[in-house]
Amino acid sequence: MTVLIFVGALLAAMAIGMPIAYSLLFSGVDLMWHLDLFDAQILAQNVINGADSFPLLAVPFFMLAGEIMNVGGL
Repeated sequence: MTVLIFVGALLAAMAIGMPIAYSLLFSGVDLMWHLDLFDAQILAQNVINGADSFPLLAVPFFMLAGEIMNVGGL
C-alpha cells in the first residue's frame, strides 16, 4: 500500500507539471504524512543532507566549466 501511495503521489505531481525534484519531495512528504511519521525537522535535515554531497556539487561546476569554455571559444 505504501508503494502505491508513493508512486501515485509522484505521478500525480508530475502530471500537474511539477518538476521531478519537487515531485519526489512531495511524494515523500505525502508518504510520511500517511504513515503518521511527518516531522518538519526531519524533512529539513534530509533536504540539507541531500544537497550537501560532493558528487552532486560536481554537476553545476561541470556545467559552469562548459559555459566558460563556450564563452572563451574552446
